[in-house]
Amino acid sequence: MISIIISSYQPHYYTALEKNIAATCGVEYELLKIDNPGLMGLCQAYNKGAEKAKYEYLLFLHEDVNVLTVNWGNLLVSQLSESDTGLIGIAGGTYVPAVPYGWFTTLKNARINILQHKKDGTKILEKTFDASKEKVIPVDGVFLGIRKSIFNQFKFDENLKGYHGYDTEISLRVSTQYQNYVTSEILLEHYSKGNPDQKWLESNIYIRKKLGSNFNAKINRDLEYQMYERFVRDYFKSYSKNFLTVIKVLKFFPFFKIGRRKYLPLLKFTISQ
Repeated sequence: MISIIISSYQPHYYTALEKNIAATCGVEYELLKIDNPGLMGLCQAYNKGAEKAKYEYLLFLHEDVNVLTVNWGNLLVSQLSESDTGLIGIAGGTYVPAVPYGWFTTLKNARINILQHKKDGTKILEKTFDASKEKVIPVDGVFLGIRKSIFNQFKFDENLKGYHGYDTEISLRVSTQYQNYVTSEILLEHYSKGNPDQKWLESNIYIRKKLGSNFNAKINRDLEYQMYERFVRDYFKSYSKNFLTVIKVLKFFPFFKIGRRKYLPLLKFTISQ
């Protein structure tokens, strides 16, 4: 009933997850392990796995997780069976800013339900909603459920060669024809934290250039301003500042999204960084 696709490079995590899924899934499933110790990007690995899938319901799952909900397979199938549903996840965002970023903008716009391990060894339940499901636009890649018939319309973009942006890119495209959701009915424990490094930034720049940012029903001017400032700071942490890099940053200036009065302060901010 569910084809579970995992790009694996840490055998101890995969072995533990294999046992966990057997104990908790609750429906018929197959595990499609793509051995990937740096051999290919996630997009290529996931597309390879999906080509082999025999079931209509696909789940792309990180291997460094532990599913805490019993009978989660039935819950996933039930939600994916609804005709308007595109992707189902357990974390996602409700806003897509003009600047290159992933699914997370601010906590207010995040819909998260995950038990997250921290770098200091602690773990915390990150939970920002209680509904069985809520609408989002981009979805985090730790847990991505989709019907195979829909996936075949989109697939992962193999121009993204690494391990970043694959989730944002496909979920933005899916959102143009279907509604993406996150669910609070399925809880996982996630052992590793994300790594928003230079490659993450480059992936998101590629996605914005390819897809743009016109996914919001309403523009949030304050958030657009805040996200542009954040993008500029992050960009110049990764790239030296010169005429060309300033021009590259200004290509994502949120014209028409922040109000004309804010143009000059934001331009000054860009130049002063």
